[in-house]
Amino acid sequence: MQITIQTQDYVYRSVLTPDSSRVTKQETKKSSGDPLKSVADFQKVLEKKCAALSLPSASNVTDTRGVGSGKELPFSVPKDLEPIFREASEKYGVDQKLLEAIAYHESRFKPGVTSSSGAMGLMQLMPRTAEGLGVKNAYDPYENIMGGAKLISGLIKEFHGNVEYALAAYSNGSSKVKEYGGVPPIKQAQEFVSYMKKVVDI
Repeated sequence: MQITIQTQDYVYRSVLTPDSSRVTKQETKKSSGDPLKSVADFQKVLEKKCAALSLPSASNVTDTRGVGSGKELPFSVPKDLEPIFREASEKYGVDQKLLEAIAYHESRFKPGVTSSSGAMGLMQLMPRTAEGLGVKNAYDPYENIMGGAKLISGLIKEFHGNVEYALAAYSNGSSKVKEYGGVPPIKQAQEFVSYMKKVVDI
């Protein structure tokens, strides 16, 4: 089970910045002691907070915005698309570089392309998928990128933070990934995941 970035941020803020009236002398004394003990105490407090809010353990929290941050992309992103990718990243909690790499691989940043299988636009959304994502015009860069970000974000959650599986599902569908218990032995999926692993940290 995953929790949303917004919920995660709320939990962290509520723990890291507690109301001053709730900080006791005993807690202050604990925090000034051994650093390792302080980290352990923090973990316990966070676990209690998650439990109180009926949320999963902190150890199950996955923030996908950190994916891809460690590498420079081997291509240039069109300046007019950068703000859209940034907004999509912030809205759906998916690393901006990951979104840009998907768009480059799928369409070379060409908004008007259609694949032989009917996938449309920058993020190559299939018609039924685009419809399900609420994308009315798949050839509109803003709508398409937002739709693609929503799709990969949902797939990452579906596969419990496993980005490789999510990318394989983006390429060939969730059912294939579940059928094979991982990246399916399908050329399209294998090449897509392999490329993404080369250009971003996943």
